[in-house]
Amino acid sequence: MKTIERTAIKYLMLAIVVIAIAAVFWGVNTGRVGNLVTSESLSTSPDYFITKVRIKEFDANGKLIETLNAEQTLHYVKDKKTLLQHPYVERQAELGSWNAQADKGSIEDGSRDILLTENANATKKHINSADITLSSDTIHYLDEDESLTSYGHAKLYSTQGTTTAETIIAYINSEKVVMTRSVRGHYEPTPKN
Repeated sequence: MKTIERTAIKYLMLAIVVIAIAAVFWGVNTGRVGNLVTSESLSTSPDYFITKVRIKEFDANGKLIETLNAEQTLHYVKDKKTLLQHPYVERQAELGSWNAQADKGSIEDGSRDILLTENANATKKHINSADITLSSDTIHYLDEDESLTSYGHAKLYSTQGTTTAETIIAYINSEKVVMTRSVRGHYEPTPKN
């Protein structure tokens, strides 16, 4: 009988050891499952996003002063920035207005400036002159001086013709346009009646 008891105790001890080893392996394997999303992808993902954005801003008298449309906005709290996909912007100024569109854009938190990139186009309208259109890789609207700065294959289209330059700056509330470096123009004479 003692032999049976010893054998049973051995098997019982062996079973306890096997169960303990299995529990350790199970605990290690379940600890490896981790998150479904890696921490790297979380650090580069937006804090929130909005699709089909349509924003209108009015002044104190109820006059429309700005419209912003975008297919999608992605906001990053840490970077204090909102990225725009396919933005279209219209702004009214004292003596003129402008509208612009691009494949991408960005706005810093608390700023009225907007940076438009990739296939950027803008049209500036002034009450005392003909409209001009800017196209470039990048157009940056600066609210402080109400200007549109185009750089990267910058072109200006007007009733006189086409002008290219490294940088073209158009001021919204004046007829002033500044062009720098490698300025070239192609102008057509106006036909006489």
